[in-house]
Amino acid sequence: MEETSVKTSYYLKTSINCPVCGTEFKKEEMLSGGGRLIAKDITDELRRVYEPSKKAGEIYPLIYPVMVCPECLYAAYNDDFQVVSKDFLSIALSQKVKREHDVKLVFPIIDFRKHRNLFTGTASYILAIGCYSFIGEERAPTFKKAISSLRAAWLFGDLHIKYPDQNYDRLKTVMYKKAIGYYERSIKYAQTGEERIDSVKYFGPDLDKNYGFQGVLYTSSLLLFKYGEEEDEEEIVKLQNAKRVVSRVFGSGKSSKSKPSYILELSKDLYEKINTKIAELSKG
Repeated sequence: MEETSVKTSYYLKTSINCPVCGTEFKKEEMLSGGGRLIAKDITDELRRVYEPSKKAGEIYPLIYPVMVCPECLYAAYNDDFQVVSKDFLSIALSQKVKREHDVKLVFPIIDFRKHRNLFTGTASYILAIGCYSFIGEERAPTFKKAISSLRAAWLFGDLHIKYPDQNYDRLKTVMYKKAIGYYERSIKYAQTGEERIDSVKYFGPDLDKNYGFQGVLYTSSLLLFKYGEEEDEEEIVKLQNAKRVVSRVFGSGKSSKSKPSYILELSKDLYEKINTKIAELSKG
């Protein structure tokens, strides 16, 4: 990380024990006060944009939320880290080498004992996607995989801007595709009760605003619209489904605590864009 005039993070005093391998480590947290973060606009993907500050330079808040054991690379969000299913503990431990191998295919040199940066931050989400297979359905693991995939796509986009010759843009596309699948399944599981989506405290998708399940519906449709192109007529079917999903957001058209006006307007705009694209594809 670049040297700046102020610290951007600190380590918690209380140590954490990895539930998979027993390693003791301390979690790093971001410092946000003192003019470190300068918030700008929110994108159509509900991501907050930050302007680099003179004091702290570039800060990426998304690199910190996932807790990662520096030894076995087991990873999950704070609230879920200690609740790995007992039935999967031995499997989670046995896949230590696989996790290390897979993440080093993307980032050959990586060390979670050091301060987080864009590389370890992005890697933390890749690891979390795999590790949520070891966490029970009561914790909505499919949704956690969805939001991790989306955040990984965003961070790969950031890496591509900084290192345009490293093919991070291709990995960004891969993660967007993964996010599409996980978001679709999350909505399905919420309807069938297969996973406890109601147990999710924070839907994000970014860190400073919680758009709730309405945001999940909107995000799922938006990702399918922007990144879910198919080479055959199946695309029209998927877009029609995306249109039905996003139409659930604005419903009567009245804003409320669960349906903020910002989401309503974005959803209406997306609905019209999907309609236009379906019409164009139908003509072709």
